[in-house]
Amino acid sequence: MPAVLLLAVLLLLPGFAQTLHSPVSLLPGGPAPAFQYFGPSQGPASGAAEIVPVEGMPFQTAWRLRTLSLPETGGNEWDLRIRARGDVAVAQGDKILAEFWMRCLEPAGGDCILRLNVERDGSPWTKSISEPYPVGSEWRRFRVLFPMRESYAAGGYWIDFWMGQQVQVAEVGGIRLLDYGPEATAEALGLDRFYEGAAADAAWRKAAEERIEQIRKAEMRVVVVTPEGAPARGAEVRARLKRHAFGWGTAVAAERLLGTNEDSIRYREFIPANFNMAVLENDLKWGPWEENRNRALDALRWLRENGVRRIRGHNLVWPGWQWMPGDVRNLAGNPEALRQRILARIRDVATAVRGQVVDWDVVNEPVANRDVLDILGDEAMVEWFAAAREADPDARLFINEYAILSSNGANLRKQNAYARMIETLLSRGAPVQGIGLQGHFDSATPPERMLEILDRFARLGLPIVITEFDFATDDEELQAQFTRDLMTLAFSHPAVTDFLMWGFWEGSHWKPPGAMIRRNWAEKPNYRVWRELIYEKWQTDARGVTGSSGAFSFRGFKGEYEITVKAGGNPVELTAELAADGQVLRVPVAGPGGGQPPPEPGRRGAPPVRGPRSR
Repeated sequence: MPAVLLLAVLLLLPGFAQTLHSPVSLLPGGPAPAFQYFGPSQGPASGAAEIVPVEGMPFQTAWRLRTLSLPETGGNEWDLRIRARGDVAVAQGDKILAEFWMRCLEPAGGDCILRLNVERDGSPWTKSISEPYPVGSEWRRFRVLFPMRESYAAGGYWIDFWMGQQVQVAEVGGIRLLDYGPEATAEALGLDRFYEGAAADAAWRKAAEERIEQIRKAEMRVVVVTPEGAPARGAEVRARLKRHAFGWGTAVAAERLLGTNEDSIRYREFIPANFNMAVLENDLKWGPWEENRNRALDALRWLRENGVRRIRGHNLVWPGWQWMPGDVRNLAGNPEALRQRILARIRDVATAVRGQVVDWDVVNEPVANRDVLDILGDEAMVEWFAAAREADPDARLFINEYAILSSNGANLRKQNAYARMIETLLSRGAPVQGIGLQGHFDSATPPERMLEILDRFARLGLPIVITEFDFATDDEELQAQFTRDLMTLAFSHPAVTDFLMWGFWEGSHWKPPGAMIRRNWAEKPNYRVWRELIYEKWQTDARGVTGSSGAFSFRGFKGEYEITVKAGGNPVELTAELAADGQVLRVPVAGPGGGQPPPEPGRRGAPPVRGPRSR
């Protein structure tokens, strides 16, 4: 092949035209001598680190990091770490490739967590990367590309591995941090652009699709009969899914919902067109409720009247002082008065909205917000759940927490504490009926890691809801891909019953980049993912003609269906719920030109029927 033609072909290859600078190592003299252990060797938080030989790997030695003890509460992840000074000057925007191998020795069969942290040497400790990474018992290679957030002179920044997540023994070796300059890209360095498991052929996808087919669908048999009860052969049947049984929802702001300007009008139009579930973002919280309860009640009424019948209540108790009215904090020195004030709050709001919400977040973020619990003890939550059950007997009662799925799914301290808390509440008889996992993301967590976490919490035997999803990033392609993957993963998991966005419009969103509709109401790619999955891919519109038995069967997504039957006379329309496999719906029809017979009485095992009616 002529040289010119060869060059032209190579330039068309992905990544070839990307010129990479020769990398410069940030570590002085190699990884082993560069790092030192920082942290106490005894006391409530203690650890140790040593260099050990390694066989059969691309490196001969590794750091063995022992976390010996941690306090039950308090302490910091960075109290125990190995660290090295960055040996060369770096410029803001330089792309750093971090490569390292990890494995977990203890706990046997469990996870270890190490956090890679690169930060300024001094206040405000600006971090260019601070990501935790989970690993099991086998050596696993990590390759991570990140930009330097600031320029530093040689020695002006630290490179750390934090080890204070849990009591554990982990090894890390083959450590390299290489500066490739500002133009490097993930593709040019052979990295996945997005995250592990984002590829179209990722192994987890096929299993997820199979689970969706198995658990989210059921078979319905529509039997069309004449007024005399004979099978009606040749009747045309159409069954269209109108509303998923699975909850696809959003947080809404009552003030925006009840407003009168053009944005509020569009806001109201958008909600029932895109969601079958909702949660008031702030208006049922303690402070806003006591300031203006009518606003919350009016918003609940509007949602119900406009077809959004499944509403979550958020929340009854958020046990940090900053989330409570000022007078409650003043009771810190009077535990009994504090206890009674909280119980009165629960009874007040839960009674006022009884029957209007399907779920209540009884306690919100109790692992992270402990001001009240440090005074009353965790056993106070048992009483809170009991009071909520008495005030609203029909609502499912949830506990809700953040940072369980996010940050690479690597916050083991939070996960462990949350699981222990739920187990303790159940053992003490608290009527906890569901587990809320919030889902606020600033970076993507690999789907297989999230599946492991969902499996772990599912073993507690309670339903799980993704209560507050958003992904705040300016990379809209990444945002759309991750939204697709988390929605798919949640829909495929048998313990998950609902998935709620924490807002949808940039004009009313706590983190505007996380929205799926722009301020001017233009669509973002993640909104198109939402519509494609819920209203196209996960939809059922079944059509057919009855045979000699008068029956037409279909397998569809569970939920509320509009059934239309044409059998010579006026079309018959009715609404039926497909909730379990093997349901039978009997539809009586009149002969040609005849009147329409009344619906047959419901029978045990048949889906609920509303209708029929003539067009």
